[in-house]
Parts: sequence; structure tokens; C-alpha cells
Amino acid sequence: MRRWILVTAMLLGVRSVPALADPQAMSGNVPVPAQDALVVRTGTLEFQGTGVYTNDNHNSKGSSLLALTPTLKLGPFRHVQIDISAPYSVGNQSSASQGGQAIDAYYQFTDPSPVFPALAVQAGYSVPYGPGRRTNQYFVRGLATQWLGSSERSPRLHLNLNWTRQTTPSETSRKEILEIVVAYSMLVSDSTAFVADVVHGAKSAKGQNQTVIDAGLRWEVDDHLALSAGAGVGVGQQSPAFRILFALQRSLQLF
Repeated sequence: MRRWILVTAMLLGVRSVPALADPQAMSGNVPVPAQDALVVRTGTLEFQGTGVYTNDNHNSKGSSLLALTPTLKLGPFRHVQIDISAPYSVGNQSSASQGGQAIDAYYQFTDPSPVFPALAVQAGYSVPYGPGRRTNQYFVRGLATQWLGSSERSPRLHLNLNWTRQTTPSETSRKEILEIVVAYSMLVSDSTAFVADVVHGAKSAKGQNQTVIDAGLRWEVDDHLALSAGAGVGVGQQSPAFRILFALQRSLQLF
């Protein structure tokens, strides 16, 4: 934890050339769970801190859960992004307090255009630690982003197809989890974007599924700092009652 605090302080204090330049840039829980198919710029290092509070009476680990995830993102090459994160969650039951370490990578196959979407694939692996039953897991995500106009300022449609596999699930947990996410984003000012999504798929517990509708705003404060906030409500099935999302991003250009 000290390392993340130190890294955060360093990044927030660094003066750098502009690295943020797209208010519609989306990543997990920034400002909603949907992600776009665009990697960070080549040579960019970005710190991202997200928090998600979920109220879910169907969660066996407790109805209230706060998940905090610091992430470092690097664009080492064109169309490539590497993420390293250390998620940690706390809840109203002791077994819900659990941390982890994760690494994932993106490859963006195409650039977006008015006639053809940006396409990307993301794959990752995570190792949890803490009380309660734990299982390593890996995932693969397919991503698509389509401009709805002639420029990068146009509104966009986004599609995510998520597949997660738990290596040692409990008797009450699924081994494989499938999910689909559809999102829409648009600029509401030169520096602020509105995003809405619908998330539908299986939960980790056997026999449980969820549908959640989210909406949020992402605001680029300046060329280096962006803030995001969003909220979602569950619809039927075993969906959570609601969730609240918030995020901070700080970028700098390394090369």
C-alpha cells in the first residue's frame, strides 16, 4: 500500500507535457464499467484510481462492498497497452475484505473511423489474497468502438464481450462468467463527456444473473488530470440495488 501512495504522490506532483486529450476516453469504471477499444497514447504513463461502492442484497459476502483499484497504465508501443493493478475490497463481512494483484494487456487492431470501428482485445490474470476462499482468475475481453460522425469529437457506440474463468471456484461459484456491455458516449462540453451503459451477464455465484444501467460524466480538468463519477441501478433478476463509481486519472508523457 505504501508503494501505491508514493507512486500516487509522485504522479500528482509531476509536471509533464499534455497526455490527456480525449474526454470520451473510457476504461473500467471510468466513469462506468464499459471500456472503449482505444489504448493509451504511445509513450504515456497513466495512474488511475477507481472506487466502486455496491449495494447488493444477493451478495453472500455482504450487502455493502467498496472496491478500490489503483492502476498503472503504460503505452510502450503503438496499439499496445499494459496495466498493472492492485485491487482491494472491503465490506460489511470480514470475508469481503480482500486484495489482489493483476496484470493485463491490450492490443488494438484498428483505428476508429466513420465507417469502421476500432477493435481491440484485452487479456489479464489476477491473484487474490486475504481472508475467505480465494481463486485466481483470468479473462479475455473483446472491445469495439464506433464513431457516429466524421471526427473524434462525434458521439460513439461501444461494445464489450467479457469472458472470465476462475481456476478454483467454490461449490457455489461458477467456473466461467460471461457478460455483455453496450455503451454510448457523447461530449457535453469541450472537456466533459456523458456516458451511459447497460451491463448484462452472469454473476460469480451459480444461478445468479444481473442487469445494471449506469450513467456518468468524465471531466478533463486540464491536460494532465481527469475526474469521473457515475451511478448505476439494477434491473430485476439478482441485480444489485445500486452502485456508485468515482475515479481519478493522472497522465504524463514519458517519451
